Amino acid sequence: MTVSNHWQYSDEILTNSLRGLVRTNPDLKYLAAERVVYSSSSSKDKVAILSGGGAGHEPLHAGFVGKGMLDVAVSGQVFASPSVKQIYSGLKAKKSNKGTLVVVKNYTGDVIHFGMATQKVQAEGYNAKLLVVQDDVAVPRSKNAMVGRRALAGTCLVHKVIGAKAAQDGAKATLDEVYDIGQRVNRNLATVGASLDHVVIPKITTEENSTNEDEDGSDSDEEVEGLKPDEAEIGMGIHNEPGIKRISPIPDINDLLDEMLGYIFSKEDKERHYVDFDDGDEVALLVNSLGATSNLELFAIQNYAVQLLRKKYGIDPVRCYTGTFTTSLDGPGFSITILNITKAGGKEIKECLDYPTDVPAWNCHVSSATWENALGDQAVVEEPEEIAHPKLPTSNVKFDSKLFREMLTEGSKRALEKEPKITLYDTVAGDGDCGETLSRGANGILKAFRKNSLEETDAVKSLSQLTDLIETKMGGTSGGLYAIFISGLANSFKRQEEQNGKGFNVGINATVTALKDALATLENYTRARKGDRTMMDALIPFIEKLDTTKDVKKAALAAHEGAEATRKMNAMFGRAAYVGKEEFKQFEAEGGLPDPGAIGLAAILSGFADAYSKN
Repeated sequence: MTVSNHWQYSDEILTNSLRGLVRTNPDLKYLAAERVVYSSSSSKDKVAILSGGGAGHEPLHAGFVGKGMLDVAVSGQVFASPSVKQIYSGLKAKKSNKGTLVVVKNYTGDVIHFGMATQKVQAEGYNAKLLVVQDDVAVPRSKNAMVGRRALAGTCLVHKVIGAKAAQDGAKATLDEVYDIGQRVNRNLATVGASLDHVVIPKITTEENSTNEDEDGSDSDEEVEGLKPDEAEIGMGIHNEPGIKRISPIPDINDLLDEMLGYIFSKEDKERHYVDFDDGDEVALLVNSLGATSNLELFAIQNYAVQLLRKKYGIDPVRCYTGTFTTSLDGPGFSITILNITKAGGKEIKECLDYPTDVPAWNCHVSSATWENALGDQAVVEEPEEIAHPKLPTSNVKFDSKLFREMLTEGSKRALEKEPKITLYDTVAGDGDCGETLSRGANGILKAFRKNSLEETDAVKSLSQLTDLIETKMGGTSGGLYAIFISGLANSFKRQEEQNGKGFNVGINATVTALKDALATLENYTRARKGDRTMMDALIPFIEKLDTTKDVKKAALAAHEGAEATRKMNAMFGRAAYVGKEEFKQFEAEGGLPDPGAIGLAAILSGFADAYSKN
């Protein structure tokens, strides 16, 4: 059993960490309400670069904000994507006359949230593009056809190149040019990691958790079964995702590196050969600590890797970078990244890699002039009013307020009742946070009703408020998916009002139309469909049955049956797609392990149906 050696914290660690970071470089500012770090000096006449993701990977991403790299970084809680509202705040914090390139690691929650925020500013007429980084060779082609490769330490090389491209030569590069060079680097990156154990999420007291509604909870408190004392794992992900294989006893570092580099360079391994390397190609080597591998070891590993590259592959790296760039908290491991400089762009790439930067994580010099203009506590700024209290859309589409309250209340209670079982399922099939995520959303709704802070009559305003509440309280991938769907409902009711030329009271037909429209919206953000072992296996049957029968009880039963059917399905999306089937055997007596998200949604819908039938 893995033992946690984390220090104890009396208040919220992430906020304190980011406050500490901005004091290492006086150019940085911190928008505390949204956990956004941005450069105060970046010009509006250059392409802006925004990136971010869950905490726990420091110094990625906030440590790379500064001259010559990122302009903005947005942080979620540990291993959980920031919300759309946070990312939108980051985009607003540093707008550019040339637009913004949004860089995101290829994890479902990140892609959903950063994609939604990008679309939001695009809808406002702002020029923005999304670049999704993928560099992990541990995920074979047969699995990544649906989910894609994960993103690892190669992300910081993407940051370095695109940041330089945007800044150099008088910042003349266009958004398309910066995006293009980022894509070229992305296509020519390959990373593989190795670790001695899984990491343990620290138990951290937050500023809000006295209500048990807003605690971090982004990953389960349950400890993942660790490796044996004399065992190593190759290819483990930065969120404890399973790797390629476990090796015992722990091999000599030369033998370990030989196998790791083989996954990058071997053309015979069709499953993992993603980047071509030809004779004469120039490469960059990055050796990265996952958090707990010492600098003493890292530089030794770099030297062993260079020797092996020369001896076995005839490659002498023209650029070497060694240090802590992308961690998995205090993970006892390291990763090796190879960038094919020649195929990515040759001289242009080297010039970008060499371009001066003062960001903390690149260990670069900060000038005396910068320190003389230190901002101190002024680096923490107030949240702009337009973000803190955004204006919500309104309509003359009316809910039955009593029914609306009762349905949401009963659905929330069902989610809370089901939480222990959902958490158990997700501890095996995912990262253990599904039950807690639903609980945070349910508690948030119940609290809003207790405070009478949720609009209960205007359907469009109600659902818009609910979207923000769910996105804020739940977080993670589930929060994003629920928020997209609820936002789709609001948009559909607004369109129906405009088409009718007047307001109306919500009935079953208008609801079915809104549900179908919202599903279509959701399908723009996820490739999951019925049969893929996700919450869609409960949602789609519910909508289909309600469409044909107009019977809410029958529709809820269809959702339940769809969720139960996931016990016999293979996972196609999320972290469950990486879990071996042997992990599911303990649930054979129940008929198999169901998808936690589908079970949770079915429980909520059953609560809706029972409340509806009583009215």
